[in-house]
Amino acid sequence: MRNIANIKPSAILVSLIQNSKLSNTVSRIALRDANKQWRAHIAKPTRLRDQHTMLDIADQLRLIIVQVSQRRCRINPTHWATLVHLEADLRAAYLANINLEPLLDTVAANSEHSEVA
Repeated sequence: MRNIANIKPSAILVSLIQNSKLSNTVSRIALRDANKQWRAHIAKPTRLRDQHTMLDIADQLRLIIVQVSQRRCRINPTHWATLVHLEADLRAAYLANINLEPLLDTVAANSEHSEVA
């Protein structure tokens, strides 16, 4: 079993955009929108993120999965499993309340919050 906390959706989405070769415009737009949503999501500090964004992105990916399974869209076969796994991983991370690709809050070395005495 894979450790969901270690997946990097940003890298996976970029790879899918570049290599999946989706034949349907609606699917290509859904994938692009999912990537934009994810980039906006990970740009926020961890404590300010809305975890429902992962479900929104998973829904975009589900749209592509449905279109491919109904033969309305073709996908590069080598990327089909990646797409399906990413959608499932996003839903599992949401259910387990796992924050993927956390953005660590930085604390200045000379601030009052630093642990140097």
